[in-house]
Amino acid sequence: MGLFSKEACVFCNTEVGMLKRSKLKTKEYICNDCKRKTNYFARMDYTSKEAAQWMMDVLAQEEADFEASFDSAENRFQSAERSFKTWDLGSLRVHYRCNTRLGAFQINLNDMSRYEHIPVFYFDSLIPYKFEAENAVLADSRRNEVTNMSVNYVTVEESKDAEDKVTSCTVVIPYNNDCIREIKLKGDVRNKEEVEVFYDFAQRINQDRINWLNNGLYDEERKNKMQVRNLGDTAAAVLKAAATGGSVEEAVKQGIETANDIEEGKVRQGFFGKLFKK
Repeated sequence: MGLFSKEACVFCNTEVGMLKRSKLKTKEYICNDCKRKTNYFARMDYTSKEAAQWMMDVLAQEEADFEASFDSAENRFQSAERSFKTWDLGSLRVHYRCNTRLGAFQINLNDMSRYEHIPVFYFDSLIPYKFEAENAVLADSRRNEVTNMSVNYVTVEESKDAEDKVTSCTVVIPYNNDCIREIKLKGDVRNKEEVEVFYDFAQRINQDRINWLNNGLYDEERKNKMQVRNLGDTAAAVLKAAATGGSVEEAVKQGIETANDIEEGKVRQGFFGKLFKK
C-alpha cells in the first residue's frame, strides 16, 4: 500500500489516512480516535495490539479506583500521604496528584484533554526500563531497585545555547513498562527561577516515592509485630485449652484466622499490644 493510502484501524475497522493513524509495534494501524482510549504517554511503536487493547480495558477502572481512594478516605489521609499541585514547567502546565499510601500518581497535561482517561502510574514501576519476557517474575535485582531509597530516579536534563545559558529543561521519569519506558516533560526556560521549578517537581516525585516506601516498610514492620503477638497469644491459648480440657484444634484455628486477618489489614493493635478485629 502507498504511503498516502488509507488503512483500516485494527480495533474499529475505520479506514483513515496517515495523519489520523499510528502504526503499532505489531505492524497494525490504530486510528486517532481509538488511540485516545489508551495511555497518552504510551508510544504506539512500542505498543502491541494486545497491549493497546489491555489499556482500553483497564484505564477507566484504574482511574476510578485512584479517585475513589481519595473520596473514601478523605478524612483519614495525612498531608504526607498525598500531593496535589500544579507545576508550570516553562509553558507546559502539569497537574500532579499522588497517593503515597497506594503508591500511585497521576500526571495530567492540558494537551491530554482529548484523551478519555488520565492514566495512573505506580511507584513500583518507577525504575529504568528493562525488557522482560512476557509473564516473567520481577528479578531480585529489580526488586532491590524498586526499594532503593538512596536513588532519585526522576531527573532533569538541561539544554544550553552556545553561551552556556540554559534554554530548556526536561523532567525525565523512567517507567518500567514496554509501552512507555520513560515520560519526558519539556519546557523552555528564561531564568534560573524557571529552571528551579523543574528540579522542584522532580524532587517532589522522588520524595513521594520515598514516602511510599516508608509507608510500606512501616506497615510491614507493624504487621510483623502483630504476627509475633499472635503467635504468643495462640501458644498461650493452646496451652490453656490443653490444661482445661478445651479444644486445642479450635485455638490453633483461631490463631491461623487472626494471622490471615493481620495480613489483610483487618486487625489493629491496641494499648499493651492487645490485638483487636476491626
